[in-house]
Amino acid sequence: MKKALLLIPLGMLLFISCRKADNPTVYSLGVDMQESFNQDNVRVYIDNQPLLNKELTSNHTLGLAGSVSTVNTEGNHTIKVVVNDNTVTTQNFTQHGDLYIGIKLNKTSNAVSFVYSKHRFTY
Repeated sequence: MKKALLLIPLGMLLFISCRKADNPTVYSLGVDMQESFNQDNVRVYIDNQPLLNKELTSNHTLGLAGSVSTVNTEGNHTIKVVVNDNTVTTQNFTQHGDLYIGIKLNKTSNAVSFVYSKHRFTY
């Protein structure tokens, strides 16, 4: 009887541990709003889920306007950046580990560019 009571929790534990192998791997995702933001309303979406919605101004010494961190699953994703409701830039990326994305604004051309790194940006 005692063996049967011990086998039931062990069997459930084995089932749960095998089931976790099917879950996607989760990694850190950091997004840094970098150069040339000046009282700009910025919205950032990852896979159409809001990540940031804020007015930002870059620190000219550091080259950083703001930073946000989250977790993201391994695989293919989309990042969308909207600046002042008139500049919309969307780009696909693949995440295989921790990933850090730098976002820069070119005020002259109203273009947003992305920089991808496996390491945190230093300022």
